[in-house]
Amino acid sequence: MDTHLFSSTQTHTHAAIAPNPNARRHVLQIGAEKTRVLLIDDAIQSINAVRQLACEQTYTNETHTYYPGVRARCPDRLRQAIIAASADIIRQAYHLPPQQTFSDQGSWLSIANTPPEALDPLQQLPHFDSHSQRDFAVMLYTNEQDFQGTGFYRHRPTGYENITAARWPTFKASRDAADAIHRGSESLSKTKSTGYFSDSTDEFERLGKIDYRANRLVIYPGTLLHSGLIDPTRDLSANPATGRLTINVFIRAD
Repeated sequence: MDTHLFSSTQTHTHAAIAPNPNARRHVLQIGAEKTRVLLIDDAIQSINAVRQLACEQTYTNETHTYYPGVRARCPDRLRQAIIAASADIIRQAYHLPPQQTFSDQGSWLSIANTPPEALDPLQQLPHFDSHSQRDFAVMLYTNEQDFQGTGFYRHRPTGYENITAARWPTFKASRDAADAIHRGSESLSKTKSTGYFSDSTDEFERLGKIDYRANRLVIYPGTLLHSGLIDPTRDLSANPATGRLTINVFIRAD
């Protein structure tokens, strides 16, 4: 009897992790470059099923990227549901062919929990995910807690909001120069700046933000400068049931 009940629960969970046909879709434009950022609210049929699945995974400290926390590999059925929920609006918003397919470039369940004083310098700045304009970041906000969302930025010295392969040399040279000045000022003051990036600075201007809302998919080009908005006084936890859990799927238009 117990085995029968377990099997039924697993089947129900599997069916519930699927695109919601009644999801609400929005296309936004960010910054002077008018980059399209896409939102899908109520994206998955049962966000509770996603949370249950997330709590069953094993998380480890991230060592291969600059993500400031713990991660687990995204289960195939969840990754497939997120791509299926996103594919049509990506094709339409970014003017891709109706038959365009997408390949997975890496998918994780991610929970931010690194203390601000332990952050690498690159974790304290806006970043981009790819130089390729055929790469997209797809992120599902998962839990109900009152977390902050994601900010998008312009690099003031260059004016760039997207860092493509052609722009990379100019952006890198400007960033290297800024880092040299920063290191010099730290040496003189004998202090080290630490913390999660949030608002505008002399180097980066925040263009806008997307709020963290449970069962909201956020989609943007991998070239777009962005940063997770993390409040270290309340957001840092490695618990998938209560932490700032996001499902991150990186895809490429083949």
